[in-house]
Amino acid sequence: MTKLKKTLLSRSLFRQCYIICLFACNISYLHFAAYVVWALLFIWGSFLTIFHGITRHTPQKTRYGFWLLAFLLSGVITLLIHVMDNAWLNFAFLLHAAICFFMFYSVHTEKQLNFRHELFNISRILIYATTVLGILGLACLVLGINFEFMSVKFIIYENRFTGLFMNPNQLGFAAVAAMFCCHMMLKRDFVAQAQCRRISRIWIGSCVAVNSISLLLSDSNGAIVLLIAYAFFFVVYKMFGTESSFNFKQILIRSVSSILAGLVIVSSLFLLRTVCQLGFAQMVKNNVSITNVLIPPESAPQQPVTFGHENTNLDSGRFVLWQQGVQMFLHHPVFGVGKGNIYDYGKEMFENGIKFSDHYGDLAPFMVDFHNGYLTILVCSGAVGFLLFAIFGVRFFVGTTRHVLRDERLQQSEFPCMYAFLCAYMIYSFIEITLLFNMLFTVLFFWLILGYTSCRLTENKPDHPVEHVTLFGKSFRKSIF
Repeated sequence: MTKLKKTLLSRSLFRQCYIICLFACNISYLHFAAYVVWALLFIWGSFLTIFHGITRHTPQKTRYGFWLLAFLLSGVITLLIHVMDNAWLNFAFLLHAAICFFMFYSVHTEKQLNFRHELFNISRILIYATTVLGILGLACLVLGINFEFMSVKFIIYENRFTGLFMNPNQLGFAAVAAMFCCHMMLKRDFVAQAQCRRISRIWIGSCVAVNSISLLLSDSNGAIVLLIAYAFFFVVYKMFGTESSFNFKQILIRSVSSILAGLVIVSSLFLLRTVCQLGFAQMVKNNVSITNVLIPPESAPQQPVTFGHENTNLDSGRFVLWQQGVQMFLHHPVFGVGKGNIYDYGKEMFENGIKFSDHYGDLAPFMVDFHNGYLTILVCSGAVGFLLFAIFGVRFFVGTTRHVLRDERLQQSEFPCMYAFLCAYMIYSFIEITLLFNMLFTVLFFWLILGYTSCRLTENKPDHPVEHVTLFGKSFRKSIF
């Protein structure tokens, strides 16, 4: 095999390029070029998914792959039912789902891959990139560089800090993802087995500090919930995952301690958010704005920045979105409408279309969502697709939980961090654009971590003869079910 051919067929190289490109798609003005690169990478990923699926039988080797294949089949049925409506767009979303399943999650089928080395490379890039972008964003904030150009609101978006990112929620997720990566970098076994040079603790400390400030100023409730849930689930692991057995008294004490720790985490974080927002609001208020100097006062922003939501409702408009999602599901309950049809069907069903769809401009057919990963899958894939996806999810998390608890050897590994992040993401998915159908960094990062977690599960699987089952005259590994 020639070097070029080997490079083009490299799934590891594709994953690293794809996830970093999607991260770049979140950065203001860089996103124009990043989307062009993403389109090329999407074609590459589609080819690799089909090629390795045929030549390496990736779906058959994938852990619980049967349920993922069945989910894709239900998606094909959905596409055929609505074949007259955005068929090519729905097909693209199916390809995207296949890439998530068999290029990211199925990384555990690549037996010769050092997945920790790949995870380390991606984590290192995220740590460096978010730290530098965060410093630049905060510097622009202090200097008063705040403007809107080519429909991009730079630094401040609807009274919230975005830094150099397109949206405060994107900034918030990137900040939490970077802090999660920093946590893994502190694990001795992970760094040693990744066979990479350790990142300086100065970089790690700077990354945590800068991203913490950026997160608090972005006022992204979803990202803050993600961080709180991550910290809580890691506390639960420390309470229950480091010993082999407990009596009833120990279980009760540790459960109460976990709840109390969760309350402390919540109260501390919200207190820090209030203090941080008030402090920076006062700092910005007293500073001379460069933007006001360069732009005539009548066209420059006049309202003082407070870093809080302009929409003071607790749900930030999500309740209306969820109600619309339920109504759309009831119209097509069995196989759903397909992701590519949400925007058009929303215009037909609701007077003003899907709420917030006007925020996406020309990208609305691609981006419109119900800000709830579970509801979006239910609407797009119907009850059949949702059930198949849920079976996969439940089986995966039950198996993962059995492995992570009561194994003190994992304390210095990356596995508890990944498990806590995935559990937190399940909570986060109730209120944000997540899980599957959106071609975003927030979605692919989840499947990336899910894939590396499956590698850890496969790695620790005891040696025994592989069991097979016969289906439709073909033999499959029992683990795919």
